[in-house]
Amino acid sequence: MAARQVVLSLGRRANVLRAYALARPCGTRTPSIASQRLFHKPRIYTTSAVQRLEDVFHSQREDPAAAAFLASYQQTPTTPQTLTEKIVQRYSLGLAEGKVVKAGDYVTISPQHCMTHDNSWPVALKFMSIGASKLHSNRQVVMTLDHDVQNKSEANLKKYRQIEEFAGKQGVDFYPAGRGIGHQIMVEEGYAWPGTMVVASDSHSNMYGGIGCLGTPVVRTDAASIWATGKTWFQVPPNAKIHFHGVMPKGVTGKDVIVALAGLFNKDEVLNHALEFSGSEETMMSIPIDDRLTISNMVCRLLSRILVSRLR
Repeated sequence: MAARQVVLSLGRRANVLRAYALARPCGTRTPSIASQRLFHKPRIYTTSAVQRLEDVFHSQREDPAAAAFLASYQQTPTTPQTLTEKIVQRYSLGLAEGKVVKAGDYVTISPQHCMTHDNSWPVALKFMSIGASKLHSNRQVVMTLDHDVQNKSEANLKKYRQIEEFAGKQGVDFYPAGRGIGHQIMVEEGYAWPGTMVVASDSHSNMYGGIGCLGTPVVRTDAASIWATGKTWFQVPPNAKIHFHGVMPKGVTGKDVIVALAGLFNKDEVLNHALEFSGSEETMMSIPIDDRLTISNMVCRLLSRILVSRLR
């Protein structure tokens, strides 16, 4: 059997002499220098080679693939993205390679569409005040007039004319007073679409969640930024999941559902959260699209100003 050498040094001369002095009997003489040198000679020991213990099972040695599961324990577990995070990931700009968007992250987004209504002229004034004169993308912007259509005063009619003229000059899709409510137009005309991200300068933009579109409101300054650059900032909200059981009874509407939820979440438990509604196929099939839109539309008013909602 092969042998290996282990060399042990006994240390410095002073340590050797001290050890000898402690060990010698009383009355004996201190050894000569020649004899002291004997203590400095390295002592050599021999021993058999250490056998390496097996660190795998026999089955793993026979089949290397059998040990693959061990690698899984060395990987950092990751939490799957929510639907909100997946959509934000798709519409984020400038993310680092491999970056996975999570709640709390600040990102730059370029939404599919940005809708403004009667506030389009105030947004236009902000847009022009920053030196902008041409929209970054006229296909991204939608303008609807729906808030004050019954107001026939000269001031309101003038504002409506200014909005229409601005929209015509920029070549954006424009829907005049009487055409319908802006959010309804966004859904009916296909601007809000499942899996997309659409923003609007209105607090009820959550309504787009009723068809699986990530809808969220923006303030006028953010809308002006999107007009000028096509993008704005966004913080990914925390997520809350509401799971429905059973089927919607006859005579119960989406308004009843959202009012009941408002009674459950009345302590800001879901303040500024993204809501994701889920249920079995039977459950979700029992909720018509118009009721889904009603539920999503009203979360901003009855569920502590929730930021985003979707039904899926």
